[in-house]
Amino acid sequence: MTAPADSTVLSSGTGAAVAAAPAARADAAPSAARRTLHYALHTTRMTVTNVMFMVFTILMPVGMYLLFSMMFGKEAGGEAGGLIMVNMAAYGGLGAAVTAGTQIQEDQRNGFLRQLIVAGLSPRSFLTGSVMAASAVIVPALLAVGIAGLLTGVEASMGAFLLTLAVLWLGLLPTILVGLVLGMVLKGGAAMAGGVVTMMAMAIFGGLWMPLEMFPDWMQSVGHALPTYWISGLGEWALYGSQFPVTGLLVIGAWTVALGLLCAVSMSRAVGLSRR
Repeated sequence: MTAPADSTVLSSGTGAAVAAAPAARADAAPSAARRTLHYALHTTRMTVTNVMFMVFTILMPVGMYLLFSMMFGKEAGGEAGGLIMVNMAAYGGLGAAVTAGTQIQEDQRNGFLRQLIVAGLSPRSFLTGSVMAASAVIVPALLAVGIAGLLTGVEASMGAFLLTLAVLWLGLLPTILVGLVLGMVLKGGAAMAGGVVTMMAMAIFGGLWMPLEMFPDWMQSVGHALPTYWISGLGEWALYGSQFPVTGLLVIGAWTVALGLLCAVSMSRAVGLSRR
C-alpha cells in the first residue's frame, strides 16, 4: 500500500527540520572569537564616543605638543621638536590605554558584562577583547600628535615616522593592563579617578612632560623603573636612530608579565563570577 502524499511531505519536512536544527543551534552559539570581537567593538565604541576621552587623549596632547614645540622645539638642531612629538604621542596613548582599560568598570556597573558572561563570554575572551579595544583606541591618539608634528616641521622619513608610531603602540601594552587592573579592583567612579591619577603620575615621573634629568635623584630612580620612560626611549630610537634601549625592553616586559598575572588573579572578581 502506497503512503499518502501528505505523509511523504510530512516525513520530508520533518527530516529537513531535524537537519536544520543543528545548524540553527550552531548559529545561536557564536564562537569564542566572535564573542571576543563583539565585546572589543562594544568597548571601543563606548570609549571613543566619550567626550572627555576625546579631550584628554587627543586634544590635550596635541595642544601640549604645540605649546612645548613652540617653546623648545628648535633646540638641538630641531631634534627637540621630534622628541616632544614622541613624548606627547606617548602621553596621549597612555591616556587612551588607561581610560579604555577602566571602561570595564562601567560595564560592571550597568550589568552588561554580567550579561555577556551568562551568554557565554569567557574570562579569557573578556581580557582579550579589552586589550584589543584599548589597542584600537590608542591609534587615534598617536596619529593625532604624530600628524601635528609632521605639519609643524618635525623632519622624519615616512619609514621612521611609522616605525615610531608602531613601537609606541607596542610599548604601551603594560599601560593597557594598568587600566584593566584599576577597573577590576576599584569600584564606580574610583576606577576613573584612579586612572587619571595613575596616568598623570606615570607621565610626570616617566619624563613625558619634562626631561627626567630636571628632577631630583630619587624621582629619576622612580622614572627609570616605569615603562613610560622607556616607551619614550623606544620612540626616540625609532625616530632618530639613537642607542637601542635594551634595558627598556626588560622593564616593559617585566611590567607586562606582572600586570598580566595580576589581571588573571583579579579576573573572576571583575566579571562577577565570584561565588556569593
